[in-house]
Amino acid sequence: LRPTEVEGLSVLPCGLIPPNPSELLGSRRMEEFLREAREHFDYIFLDYPPILSVTDPVVLASLVEGVILVVKASETAYEPIQRAIAQLRDVNARILGAILNGVDFKKEGYSYHYHYYYNAYSAYGDKEPAG
Repeated sequence: LRPTEVEGLSVLPCGLIPPNPSELLGSRRMEEFLREAREHFDYIFLDYPPILSVTDPVVLASLVEGVILVVKASETAYEPIQRAIAQLRDVNARILGAILNGVDFKKEGYSYHYHYYYNAYSAYGDKEPAG
């Protein structure tokens, strides 16, 4: 566990990749590690490879309180997103939401969608969206 320049933020680098990462991640030792980490930290974020590329994310999804999908705008097709969601649901993972990254707000069309989302979100009486 390594401290960072940000106060209160620590990082645990992955280190060497073992020959059987999925077995390690799905082990009782991993469950114990996460349980102990929860006692010492308010929030724990696990960063892992894309869900459809390896089994590690699905294994970990069953051990954590929630999953946030990261989707690259204009590059990730609808079908792979649906497959990733299906894999997460198969292990009863709690999907908290998604982060859309790589959005080019200067590109024509994004402004309309932002305003549509903002107005639709506000119409339901929810809190104003962040950002």
